[in-house]
Amino acid sequence: EEPEDVACEDLDPTKSLVLYLSADDSNSMASPAEAREMIRGGASPWSVRTYEFLNYYGVDFPAPAYPNLALFAEAEPGDEDGTFDLLLAVRSHEAVGTRRPITLTAVVDTSGSMEGTPIARARAAMRALSSQLREDDIVNVLTWNTENLVALEGRRVIGPNDPLLGSVIDDLSAGGGTDLDGGLAAGYQLAIEHYGADRMNRVVLISDGGANVGETQADVIGLQSEDADQEGIYLVGVGTGPINSYSDALMDIVTDAGRGAYVYLDSEEEAQRIFGERFDETMEIAARAVRVEVTLPWYFQMKAFYGEEWSENPEEVDPQHLAPGDATLILQTLKACSDEVVNLEDAVRLRATWQTPLTREDRELVLETTLGAMLAGDRSHLAQAEAIVAYAEALKTGDPGDLAAALAKVEAVRDLNPDLGEIADLLRAHPSMP
Repeated sequence: EEPEDVACEDLDPTKSLVLYLSADDSNSMASPAEAREMIRGGASPWSVRTYEFLNYYGVDFPAPAYPNLALFAEAEPGDEDGTFDLLLAVRSHEAVGTRRPITLTAVVDTSGSMEGTPIARARAAMRALSSQLREDDIVNVLTWNTENLVALEGRRVIGPNDPLLGSVIDDLSAGGGTDLDGGLAAGYQLAIEHYGADRMNRVVLISDGGANVGETQADVIGLQSEDADQEGIYLVGVGTGPINSYSDALMDIVTDAGRGAYVYLDSEEEAQRIFGERFDETMEIAARAVRVEVTLPWYFQMKAFYGEEWSENPEEVDPQHLAPGDATLILQTLKACSDEVVNLEDAVRLRATWQTPLTREDRELVLETTLGAMLAGDRSHLAQAEAIVAYAEALKTGDPGDLAAALAKVEAVRDLNPDLGEIADLLRAHPSMP
């Protein structure tokens, strides 16, 4: 809900507004693919998390040199008097030339509901992952339905498309009931047994979302993701759909606990895009526990926020991970208590803190700017982010006017970003578009 306006006399001019912001882990990006499948199937999307649209559709900021992060801030006047749209971005370095080895534990749902499209997408996901493996990577594969079956344990692959792993993938088939708790517990046990402190350690859960996870199991997942001494075992959730029978509540819960990516495959081609072209973005981490803090002039308040969490209390906002070659984008609308008190020379301070992935060294970066400098600077990234957000917000309402307005915003900047072409096509295909 939009917050109520606060009068200037109710604010303290000696105290700046300090906000802590989160847009979820940068590789959580299931919602746009879910929406795409719904629209192409002639339905109006019913599950939209706007911040995942900003994660999925790229806005290309310049990359800093390894191992640094970079901060960016852009602003423009809002639609109402006294409002300003503000985009904050934390950009990671590109992936290093040779990634570190990985211990990959695939936990694949083979229950009866996976028959047909879901199991085909699961095989496609596994083949795409297999294509990215290198010599000395370790792979475990566990399938689960009524019972758990360890199909592959401790396999040191010979390189991409390992033949033994390939035969396991070819043999994946659906049938039986569902025991997600047992499957995840057994998968994590495999991951723990083959853990490597110098490796990426990932559990990849592939499911059609038809099971439920108990609170106890979610706690176990969370504990394994937050190892006190070294990088944890992170969970990557892969939804297979199909969307007309899919509930993403399962994956949203376990990936939040497991501090990893959440992706959705609306086609077999999407599997290659996510686990082939975007492998590092989906699987690797450039910065742990990124916390974004912005200090604003005293007269501002938050009018609209398009991330996951925001608060004036840092303890109420969970820090999030940032993948290599990626950016965390946080878009918000600020409102001044009065136009008369706004001073474009007033300072704005953006601060990001994080930890290095393996050594957990504390790092910090600060960007000092002003309202005027942001308004006078490059606003092309803000325009792209606003177009993406307009698309997501229009999907929430399904209102023809909102959809048409979003399309106009997208078309105005589509030459800046190839991803916006897909969004324009999807808006035109929406069943409520006039």
